[in-house]
Amino acid sequence: MKSLFEYTDYRKFLSDFYKEKKSSNKNYSHRFIARHVGFKSGGHFSLIISGKTNISISYIERLTDFLKLKKKEALYFQNMVLFNQAKSHDEKKRCFEKMISSREARVRTLNAERYEFYDKWYYSAVREVLSFYPFRGDYDGLAQMLSPQISASETKHAIALLERLGLVRREVDGRYTVTDALISTGYDAQSLCINNFVLNTLELSKNSMDRFDRNERNFSWVSLSVSPEGYGKIIDEIRECRRRIMTMAANDQHPDRAYLFNFQVFPLSKQYRDNKGDGGKP
Repeated sequence: MKSLFEYTDYRKFLSDFYKEKKSSNKNYSHRFIARHVGFKSGGHFSLIISGKTNISISYIERLTDFLKLKKKEALYFQNMVLFNQAKSHDEKKRCFEKMISSREARVRTLNAERYEFYDKWYYSAVREVLSFYPFRGDYDGLAQMLSPQISASETKHAIALLERLGLVRREVDGRYTVTDALISTGYDAQSLCINNFVLNTLELSKNSMDRFDRNERNFSWVSLSVSPEGYGKIIDEIRECRRRIMTMAANDQHPDRAYLFNFQVFPLSKQYRDNKGDGGKP
């Protein structure tokens, strides 16, 4: 079984832990765990690992004792539980940062840089600007290319991060260019990273109404009512539209400005269910 510090989902860790113990001892059971931890029934542990119920704070310490976790492991496990069960984005972000601050946590080497990439809106913006701006180390000049403008030190940090991730490289003539490498979000904390980025870009979108003339920005919206099937079709259409836009950008031979395209779809009401199951139609 892999190290605890390689997990960011405590339910997955508990599931793997149980499977390993069960493989070497057929008598190992959920009832056995419940008896030693203090759960009311053996089924409670099953509900936890399936995501149907949470671990209460009072049981975290009992679980860490049962799992025989060392001090740093116990602290990491506790923060992992709080991260997975947090209800607000800020709370999740706070707990995840506590997790990656652990020296022994492999999540730092595996995920922290990708997490950092999505934590600031201007990291991706700097990369896009480098596709047309001849940057050779003038951090102040590069910083002034962004809107809103950032500091030279922020630009320097962005370039260092992009180099570490292999998203840009310095050529022999000293100019930085964009590579073909892509950032992957395929890991357990994906939603947190994306939420960070979305929240930052939403703030940018709001402020852009004052920073740019109407002919330099575009905002539109539509409110509509659809079924779950209709919603699925709309999301597929947005994905296809996004792919077409990315292809257009990739084939553009003379880019001279970086843009941000935001797509937002979210409910404006609760879902209505009537007893007839006919959507409320007469």
